[in-house]
Amino acid sequence: MRLEYKTVTVAKKKFGFGRIISLCTGLFIMLISALLVLTIIGILPGFGLAFFSLPFFAIALGGAKYTCPNCGHDKNFVTSGKVNDTCRRCKQNIAVDWVKPEYKKKNVS
Repeated sequence: MRLEYKTVTVAKKKFGFGRIISLCTGLFIMLISALLVLTIIGILPGFGLAFFSLPFFAIALGGAKYTCPNCGHDKNFVTSGKVNDTCRRCKQNIAVDWVKPEYKKKNVS
């Protein structure tokens, strides 16, 4: 059995204002949940609040969508910095090539 190796090129998003706000919100909620867990009454709400903060960390981590070169499935997602991924539909191993996006420079007149 021969293992094929496919590659997909994905544009890396820069760490912008939205991701910074999401990271700060996640850290703030996690701090409050840690304080709640220290009390006897707040253990269960603290764990719930910590679970609630996880999507904010996922948003701050970032990533990109890509289309599988093997089957064309376009709902695949890879987190930033990951060098390989597997297609959800066909289970094909895919190498991820991250490139910096080209930003248009503003003309100063």
